Amino acid sequence: MFTAPRGALRRALVALVLSVLLLATVACGKQPTGLKAAMSPAPISQAPSGALQEVAPPGGVQQLNAGLNERSPQIEVVAPADNSMLPEGPWTLQLRVQDWPLTDAGPVGLGPHVVVQLDDAPPIRLTSPDAVAAIAMPELRPGSHRVTVYAARPWGEAVKAPGASRQVRLHRVSRNPAALPAPGSAQLIAVSPDGPQPGEPVLLDWLLLDAPLQHLRGDDAQWRLRVSVNGDSFLVDRQTPLWLKGFKRGSNAVQLELLDGRGDPLNPPFNSLVREVVIGTGNRPAWLKASLTADEMARLNGETPPEPEPTPEPAPEPVSPPAPDPEPATKPEPIPAMPASEPAATAPATAGDTPTPEPAEPTSQAAEAPPSTAVIPAEPPAPPEPATPIEPAPEPAPEPEPEAVTPAAPAAAPATATATATAGEPAMSPPPLAIPSAPERIAPATSLVGSARDQVRADGSLLQPKSRGPLAGLREKLGG
Repeated sequence: MFTAPRGALRRALVALVLSVLLLATVACGKQPTGLKAAMSPAPISQAPSGALQEVAPPGGVQQLNAGLNERSPQIEVVAPADNSMLPEGPWTLQLRVQDWPLTDAGPVGLGPHVVVQLDDAPPIRLTSPDAVAAIAMPELRPGSHRVTVYAARPWGEAVKAPGASRQVRLHRVSRNPAALPAPGSAQLIAVSPDGPQPGEPVLLDWLLLDAPLQHLRGDDAQWRLRVSVNGDSFLVDRQTPLWLKGFKRGSNAVQLELLDGRGDPLNPPFNSLVREVVIGTGNRPAWLKASLTADEMARLNGETPPEPEPTPEPAPEPVSPPAPDPEPATKPEPIPAMPASEPAATAPATAGDTPTPEPAEPTSQAAEAPPSTAVIPAEPPAPPEPATPIEPAPEPAPEPEPEAVTPAAPAAAPATATATATAGEPAMSPPPLAIPSAPERIAPATSLVGSARDQVRADGSLLQPKSRGPLAGLREKLGG
């Protein structure tokens, strides 16, 4: 019978005790690292913190989105084909774009366009159908490359609809699989911010290719995006663009990191990107305004601007005939002509008195004298001056009554424009007349008959009748 030595038995017992203790320790709660990671909670999405603040999109962006959301852009890479080996030198990229307006609104801003991005090079923005049909591309470095194409809105946001983005892998000289993400793995493409920014708010947008769907159930979180701006970080679990405020003027550091469901980097280093954002440079586009006009909306949507409404021309004012010259406030009254048959008012004649001719009132030149007493003036009358009212001549003072004498027979009434008043009739003063200023003339009071030439001397003076004596009337009665 074989007997084991004591030393060997002792060692076997010690080994057994250590094994039991090890199993007990594991059973007491120590878990493997992989199991602990599987059971750890997923990182929770966080809102922007620190100086950062999420705000609503500008009013112009909301207006444009209302029309662009109705479109479903489709992009197809015509050439070169995926996984093509390109020769040395420049090459041409050909695209086909459907249901997406391509336009450059000029001073208003960039309209809907297509973005071509080669690896991490600056993006190429295309704004016309002719431009996407043939795109001149630079020569590729030896190795493998990614070319990503997507439809973008005027402010740079990538369209997330199916078919709005495409990616091809190209090679030159030789393939290099290590330079590309694994096929079918999630890829992070930084979209915005890109380049100088005129001001806040700033659009933060990205594009995820081949990322697994999530939020179909409550525990299907498989990726997170960690955003860091100048050291302030927050997590996002939805592919929704953000408008942020809180950037400082000048240079700002923006980092995007794609994480898996446990919070670890997902497919590094392809999904960790850093961008520099410079605030306060560049032209301010129209879509940053609170509202857009109809013309700006049409230009940024790639539509024909509406024609301005014609301004109605003002109706021509009716041409009124020229107003007649205003009549003078007072019209000169016409001077009435003295009738030939009306005797001039004189003082009553007394029998036995020698009739003394009295100065007659000036008469109008328009009055016509009877043919029997027509008087030819020595000089033509002066032209009439503007009518000015003149005061009538004062009546002569009454003469003292002479001694009573035998009344003489009344002389024949002269047929002149100014005759003496009949005895016994009261003298009547003529109404005042407004006549032009003219040289005063004394109408002849005479009983001479015959031709007018017989009553005028050679020098043009009028013949005066002989004065009758106090006894002339008596002689006529006695016949002597």
